[in-house]
Amino acid sequence: MDILYHYCSTASFHAIVQSHSLWLSSLSLSNDTMEGKLVVSAIARLAKRDLLDQASICRLQDTIGFFEQIIDGLGFCLSEDGDLLSQWRGYAADATGVTVGLSTEYLNWLAEASIGRNEPGFTLQQVDYEPSAHESRVEPTYRQVKQFIDAGAFKMPRIRGLLDTRTDEEVEQENTATRNAHSQLSMAVLSLFSELYRLKAYAFREEREWRLLSYLVKGGEDHCLHRAVHDRIVPYRKVELVALDRSPIAEVILGPKHSTPLKVGEDFLKQNHYGVVHVRRSEASYR
Repeated sequence: MDILYHYCSTASFHAIVQSHSLWLSSLSLSNDTMEGKLVVSAIARLAKRDLLDQASICRLQDTIGFFEQIIDGLGFCLSEDGDLLSQWRGYAADATGVTVGLSTEYLNWLAEASIGRNEPGFTLQQVDYEPSAHESRVEPTYRQVKQFIDAGAFKMPRIRGLLDTRTDEEVEQENTATRNAHSQLSMAVLSLFSELYRLKAYAFREEREWRLLSYLVKGGEDHCLHRAVHDRIVPYRKVELVALDRSPIAEVILGPKHSTPLKVGEDFLKQNHYGVVHVRRSEASYR
């Protein structure tokens, strides 16, 4: 895709243009209650298909669930479609807002430039909606995890009983192997955190979403800002739109109920150093 579109209210559009910045906001506080929770579902389906015992499946779900609780995704949501009625209604103040068409080439450049700095970076990621695609994304890690389970990662530590013919050293060796297998399993599961916010429920497939994605460790010293939205306080990070000569904004589409004259929109963008940007109206006949 050459252009990806961000649906927003007129006020948000105004803030993006004037501040030369994008806000990556908490995805766990978004309108999708399953955000960040589909990895464990995909892993559980693979484990059941593999006939893994129920106790191990529950332990594995608890282990992954722990990382779900401490890691949040911060995202700036984009769509491949810039003029979709359901998104106008859901994300652009009931079609009174706009879609900001951002250059994919610019977003990739900006993401690459963010890696390796002192502050947290971000990437541009496509969202997967198909359950089979979810399983494909997590299956390599699941196969690793299954090996560690088979090696005893979920075994309880043993003590030497009165009738046990093993030596204390042999019992300790077995317990050490169990601890090592569990440690390796935990490290393997940790690698799944990068998938937590790349999977979304099939019901949202119409959105054809991409997102600028960063991560936040909840309750730690990880840096973020906070803003008030209706009934909640939302963590976010600000991404500066630098090098405006690279034309970050490729197009702007005014919503079906938006009334700004096209020339006013074009002048607003030009005065804020975005150059000549094409502004047009939605083709949706919605009022």
